[in-house]
Amino acid sequence: MDTTTPPLDCACVIHGDAYSWGYVDRLYNMLSRNCSRPIRLHVYTEPDRYVPAHMVKHNLASWSVFKGWWYKLQMFNTDHHVGPLLYFDLDVVIINNIDWIWKLPASYMWAVRDFKYLWKPTFTGINSSIMWWDTQKYSYVWDRFDLADVNRYRGDQDFISDIIAPSDRFFLDTTEIQSWRWQALDGGYNFAQRKHKTPGTGTATNSSVLVFHGSPKPHNISDVVIKQHWQ
Repeated sequence: MDTTTPPLDCACVIHGDAYSWGYVDRLYNMLSRNCSRPIRLHVYTEPDRYVPAHMVKHNLASWSVFKGWWYKLQMFNTDHHVGPLLYFDLDVVIINNIDWIWKLPASYMWAVRDFKYLWKPTFTGINSSIMWWDTQKYSYVWDRFDLADVNRYRGDQDFISDIIAPSDRFFLDTTEIQSWRWQALDGGYNFAQRKHKTPGTGTATNSSVLVFHGSPKPHNISDVVIKQHWQ
């Protein structure tokens, strides 16, 4: 890792008890191992949660009636951070170098292509598990958010997809960001046959980041590749 270059501002959100703090520590470790720049991890969380000094704490406004994923929108508020920001959900496993992400122009909004495309190729919505953007340029996402929006959208990623024009919204490389259970595990999932293609072969390692949407989560997995990298 080159410590002479400016740190890369990365972010995560931990709210409530859905994830233990160990997920934050592991994300920091995985980022540090797989990036050539030093990492500055911004942790968006409740005011009363302890965050160690080597991380940057951001106090989330309390939205107690909302699902946890809506709190991601507070990262678009420039009262917290101004400039490029690389966000990861806590339930990801980074298995290879991610320098290619921060080298993409942050003047655009980069996000994972929602995995619905695996069975519906025309679907163009985003999955917000990984995002790379300039918070100042896209601060209008925060400005246009209304608390009533939680009743009109299924989640934060649908709101973001709706607010940011397709000309400003790009997908991260789908060969580098993959669904663990549908693309990396046991040869990938055959949706027509409703089974994995090569059962028992374990997790492929030809991508950069594996996304654990839904269940199981990384701490439930005994797969050797996941145990090697999720630490």
